[in-house]
Amino acid sequence: MTNAEASLPPESAADPVQLEEAITLLETGQAEMTIRVDFGDGYFGVADGPYGLEGLLQRARGLRLIAMMARGEPVERPGGMRSGKPVLHPLVEEILDVVKTAD
Repeated sequence: MTNAEASLPPESAADPVQLEEAITLLETGQAEMTIRVDFGDGYFGVADGPYGLEGLLQRARGLRLIAMMARGEPVERPGGMRSGKPVLHPLVEEILDVVKTAD
């Protein structure tokens, strides 16, 4: 079984939502626990684990940031992203701090 096959959602799961739309739904509190985010290439994110929707939002934002950096697009400074936002998981904060020091 490939990674893509292992990440395929069950047949009964909600239809996947594209990354940008999912981030908007999550940020505005309009997402339900059943949301499935299409991360691309057969990978999907769901609100599982102890952090639920907040954890999914952080993963989605992180993927968007990494994809923008990979395409060479200008990105907002990670430190500014934390301002006024929920507390980041320590591992996510560590990754963003490394990115920030690379500027």
